[in-house]
Amino acid sequence: MGDLRSFCYPTGLVLIEIKEGFLRAAGAKQMPQALSSWKETDASPCNWTGVTCHLPHLATVRSIDLPFMKLGGIISPSIGKLQRLHRLSLHHNSLHGNIPSEIGNCMELRALYLRANYLQGSIPPEIGHLNHLIILDLSSNLLKGPIPPSIGHLTHLRFLNLSTNFLSGEVPEIGVLATFRNTSFLGNLDLCGLPVQRLCHHSLGFPAMLPHEERDTTLGSMSTIGVALLIVLCLLWTCLLSRNENLGGKYFKVDRQLVQYPSSKIVKFQGDLPYSSSEIMKKLEQLDERDVVGSGGIGTVYIMTMDDSTTFAVKRIERRLDGVGEILEREIEILGSIKHINLVKLQGYCRLTSARFLIYDYFVLGSLDHYLHGGQEEQPLNWNARLKIALGSARGLAYLHHDCCPRIVHMNIKSANILLDRSLEPHVSDFGLAKLLVDEDSHVTTVVAGSFGYLAPEYLHDGRATEKSDVYSFGVLLLELVTGKRPTDPSFLKRGLNIVGWMNMLSEQNMFDDIVDQKCGGVDFEAVESVLDIAAMCTDANPDKRPTMDRVLKMLEEVVLSPCPTDFYERAGREGEGALPTLPPCLFLLEAHLSLSGRSFALRILLPTPSSPLRRGDVVGGVVEPLQSLV
Repeated sequence: MGDLRSFCYPTGLVLIEIKEGFLRAAGAKQMPQALSSWKETDASPCNWTGVTCHLPHLATVRSIDLPFMKLGGIISPSIGKLQRLHRLSLHHNSLHGNIPSEIGNCMELRALYLRANYLQGSIPPEIGHLNHLIILDLSSNLLKGPIPPSIGHLTHLRFLNLSTNFLSGEVPEIGVLATFRNTSFLGNLDLCGLPVQRLCHHSLGFPAMLPHEERDTTLGSMSTIGVALLIVLCLLWTCLLSRNENLGGKYFKVDRQLVQYPSSKIVKFQGDLPYSSSEIMKKLEQLDERDVVGSGGIGTVYIMTMDDSTTFAVKRIERRLDGVGEILEREIEILGSIKHINLVKLQGYCRLTSARFLIYDYFVLGSLDHYLHGGQEEQPLNWNARLKIALGSARGLAYLHHDCCPRIVHMNIKSANILLDRSLEPHVSDFGLAKLLVDEDSHVTTVVAGSFGYLAPEYLHDGRATEKSDVYSFGVLLLELVTGKRPTDPSFLKRGLNIVGWMNMLSEQNMFDDIVDQKCGGVDFEAVESVLDIAAMCTDANPDKRPTMDRVLKMLEEVVLSPCPTDFYERAGREGEGALPTLPPCLFLLEAHLSLSGRSFALRILLPTPSSPLRRGDVVGGVVEPLQSLV
């Protein structure tokens, strides 16, 4: 390592220590590309990847943004030396080890994103010292132990996600912790208390008294002893019966529990799952952490490979409440009947006593988020490909809103939920796992599992989500396709803007060159303006002024189905009847002669080329003319 004294600022020394923590990944062969610019010989760290400074001349680091950067290793305790840090975003990496308690020294921290790593140990109670914290996302890790009561003292906390961990004990009903709904804690099967709507239990397995219940102590103790003895006797009797009845029965192990095979249930939808129940059960049994390809508030996603090498995506949904099981099964039956080219097909589901497993088609190219932002191995999407993705996504979402009965509000539209097949045809995923609309309901108050940056203002204000909330999220998705930037990109967040405000600012200044992704080839700026106009309508702050998805689809089709320059047809008329002007690259002409009743005609049809955003078979235009007029 070089001479650290070459730094002009001590902040650089701290960041190098943090970098060394990231490089502790077991078996790491090379430095992650994101850290290649972190050089100890630089005079200032303010130009390093992911580092944003408030006062560059003083090297005051305000944010470290390194999500999706394939980082390993640990979070160095040196993070606590950055006492002026406002934002730490390390989500969707492969970090392990504990969350350092020193993070409690970052007294000005506003946002802490550590989602989707392999962090272990307990949540440090020192997080409760972060008095300015607004966002805390520790979901989809391996954290265990109780939730620190000190988090309840974070009076500015507005977003909390501790889901999909191994936390245990009673959720403290202290301060701000009592204001969060159960979606902040999903997937932690050993949590209990009112926020998760699960009674807490003593070691013998019977319910504890709730704080507000007043009971006579002596009578309560006697009842407790009696109930405990009764439960023990029932358990012994049940075990004896099970031993007698199930000797030689077939069992398999799922999540460390022995589940009787006949008591489980597998349902196959749409007749496209040509495997026996036993084959599917066997593969589900073999899934482990090596097969994990993603996680979220709904559950963990695995890749399941059958013996014939066919792959499926399997989403594991934890069973939480007795009532939820029936509702979930009804929703799944509805989802299994939905079939559309731009919706991810639900092939089947397996119901066990411990969890539900949803089986979907698997897409090798992954998500639009990965394709746009995941690295340099993918070819950049050209303009026609982006239009194709926008149009297909709109078709899928419009189908959910207008053609499904009951109507379905997606509630989580984002680029990570748009999956791409090998022809770059988009498929909307994760739909229908939120509450379904019924005819007499005009809104849904279920908490959205979506991501910041995509959420409509009315949802952030009062938790209400409708189809118009989906329209807003789709408008943000359009902006992401045009700009190539995530809705939470640091380049405009540091200006206090979101992607909508940033786009509006540049549009007012006609700075379209700065809006369009520099990696996007074949850009038609006339079409870009049209798409930005549609996005502006979709992201109107007033939901009543936003168009329906049906209308959005029609407007996009007008953009995509009219791929010619505005003067194309005018030039066709000026050059004389029957003359053919130069065709744009997205079209080709199919011409044929035919004879009807002794007269000859010429048939001309404009069709999309393979590089066009249109699907094969879409007819752009055509004409039948007497052959004599063409001579």
